[in-house]
Amino acid sequence: MKKIHWVLLAAAMLILANLACGPSDVTPTQEPQPTKEQAPTEEVVEEPTRVRATPEPTSVPEAGASGGGLEIVNQSGANIWYVYLSPSKADEWGEDWLGDDIIQDGETYVIEGVPDGIYDLRAEDKDGEAIELAWEMDLEDVTSLTITGAAPAGGMASLEVLNGSDSIITYLYVSPTDSASWGEDVLGADVIEVEGSHVLDGFPPGSYDIQAADEIDTVIESVFNVDLSGQRTWTVAGKAGVPANAVLRFEDDFSDNRNDWGLDTEDDEVHYMRPSGGEYCILIKGNQFTAWEWYEPFRTDEFVAEVACTLSGAEDASCGLGFGPDGDNLYWFEVSPFDQTYALFLLENDSWQENLIDWAPSKNIDPGRSNYLSMERVNGIVSLYVNGVLLEQIESQRFPTGRIGVGGSTYEEANGTVCLDDLRVWRLE
Repeated sequence: MKKIHWVLLAAAMLILANLACGPSDVTPTQEPQPTKEQAPTEEVVEEPTRVRATPEPTSVPEAGASGGGLEIVNQSGANIWYVYLSPSKADEWGEDWLGDDIIQDGETYVIEGVPDGIYDLRAEDKDGEAIELAWEMDLEDVTSLTITGAAPAGGMASLEVLNGSDSIITYLYVSPTDSASWGEDVLGADVIEVEGSHVLDGFPPGSYDIQAADEIDTVIESVFNVDLSGQRTWTVAGKAGVPANAVLRFEDDFSDNRNDWGLDTEDDEVHYMRPSGGEYCILIKGNQFTAWEWYEPFRTDEFVAEVACTLSGAEDASCGLGFGPDGDNLYWFEVSPFDQTYALFLLENDSWQENLIDWAPSKNIDPGRSNYLSMERVNGIVSLYVNGVLLEQIESQRFPTGRIGVGGSTYEEANGTVCLDDLRVWRLE
């Protein structure tokens, strides 16, 4: 478990020029969204893609290619309309191998021309619901598969999705955590109404990323590294919008440096780089160290602030977002993708106080390192969000007014680089 820093650097305070001020009805872009095959035809605001390594997909063999046969014995109690068979290293299921054929309950069917190799198999009913999945079959050894529709020894996992959001869930993606793709929608023709629920069965026990989306495939919520074993329930809360009286006062995508960030300021412990490639990056050279830079122009009492953050270098580094009157006094919100945790610290008179919120886990934090951090203070309530989803709230009246700080921290490892993008600050008026 991480501990609070005992060494801290407050960045040089900057007077930012050429503010993009004025009323706006822009809402937060609070989560990177993946590019999917089911992209909507309607125009939507583009957001960063899901950050993952993207290996070249293994080509899926074509039915009828030279090779052996796989005998499928259907004892599932349902007719099998679709059989997807693809190499285990492939990112997609590929084509249906049955074509116009149907494997009636109690019948045996042989798929011809399957080259030797390691394969995954998915059998579906008429509505596209999974009857059974089989993983990493070596077709040099396995020539017959009996589909029972029941959990094998050790048990298959099931997922119940409860829709606590304000949107109908039209698409649901359940992807192995080590996959580079979200894969295909698992709801098929079904939807999950607001306050409704839906149960999905047949998942091999393991770690999964799960994403719910609305009718135009806009992300409602995502969770990462979810352990599916036995029966699991996920309550979809959905993203929170900014308050109705929030007015956008500042935004910077760091495509240029009109606001004089960084200016290549460097010493033995930290390097504040000039924005480049649409990011503003801070290299923290030491370990157990926190560095930030202020958004300077106005002081406010009630606000919403958000920033996108990506980490590299030190594996256990954290992203940070702060609010306070000066470098000796602030709230400091940290998100640690390394272990999917967050915390809220308090610095008063240049001394760290008891944590306002101790390190706590959240599956909404993407360990792929790209996350949106948001902090809000309204009526003395400090609210913390990651990727648009409310994590926790705490009442605190400290610091009547203050400024926004962005940066990050290192812990056991040094040389962590914190790269920031899409900074936006709203004032509540």
